[in-house]
Amino acid sequence: MKKSFCLHIILPLLLLSGAGCKSLTGGGTPDWVKNPKSVYPENEYLVAVGEGDTRRAAENAAAANLARIFEVHIESDERLLDQTRETLQNFERTTDFTSDINILSSQTLFNIQHAEAWRDPRQRVHAVAYLDRRETATIYRDKIDAQTARIHFLVAQSEQTSDLLKKYASLRAAVRHIAENKILLRQLKVIHPPSIPGSTPGYTENKIRKTLAETAKQIRVEIKITGDGAHRMDTVLEELITRYGFVIGTPAFLKITGSIDVTDTGQRTTDLVFVRYTLALQVRETDGTVLVSVNEKGREGHVSLSEARIRSYRTLENIIRPKGTQRLDAFFDSLIDPNPR
Repeated sequence: MKKSFCLHIILPLLLLSGAGCKSLTGGGTPDWVKNPKSVYPENEYLVAVGEGDTRRAAENAAAANLARIFEVHIESDERLLDQTRETLQNFERTTDFTSDINILSSQTLFNIQHAEAWRDPRQRVHAVAYLDRRETATIYRDKIDAQTARIHFLVAQSEQTSDLLKKYASLRAAVRHIAENKILLRQLKVIHPPSIPGSTPGYTENKIRKTLAETAKQIRVEIKITGDGAHRMDTVLEELITRYGFVIGTPAFLKITGSIDVTDTGQRTTDLVFVRYTLALQVRETDGTVLVSVNEKGREGHVSLSEARIRSYRTLENIIRPKGTQRLDAFFDSLIDPNPR
């Protein structure tokens, strides 16, 4: 499956504040407009030109054109293998996953600089955007080193704790930083290929991912929801939980308990019947400690009571997926020591 990524651009403030140092008018067409590589040699710079109605628009267009050199789409091969096994003692469902955990929703391109702009006879502004290869490579190497140090710290933290949830959280964060490092390395390969051999991280990605998957499978989750006779929410919650690599089954390490209530409000209009829905979900440890809660209420209307109920369940599904994920992510992030020692 293909995932789209937006590319953020970090611009040096000094260069932006001094961007007016070059005249917008006068003389013929600058060489950098016709052939930017003649002014910014390819072995020293990555360069692109853009145009717009204003200088800011032209600089943005130039930066966007420069960004197109870099990969802005990442294909994630997500293979999900559902396996079900039932015995007299317990039931379990597990999902083997190979995709990145919380892979970044965006990439950041660092150190884009603007130095020149020119207004043509049509009053269209042309601007140049460039990256100094060596200078930018130094920035990237520092960032890769920082990410690598963080990954080593998180893996060590996972090895030192006996708390299964903290172990999982640390490894999960390490995998996220690995994904960030891969993006930086991919960009560095375009910016300054000679820097790649000296920037290769000193960790084994597959080993960390395997340890994460093995840890996740130790976390069994039992789901008990009342008020949902068709078990619609069970399916949604199973999908959400198995995306974390956890196992649905017993004996449970975590329990998801909750209730759903959809009732006729008695309200009617010419065309609509209304129902009121309430949702209360909790993720608990076996000792009863609440880790995550999701509570929602509202109402839905449709042409019939049955259709209004169906719509309310659909609304609840759309609430559980993002909010459940957001709050579980926040919980696991809260377990991580923010300060490497």
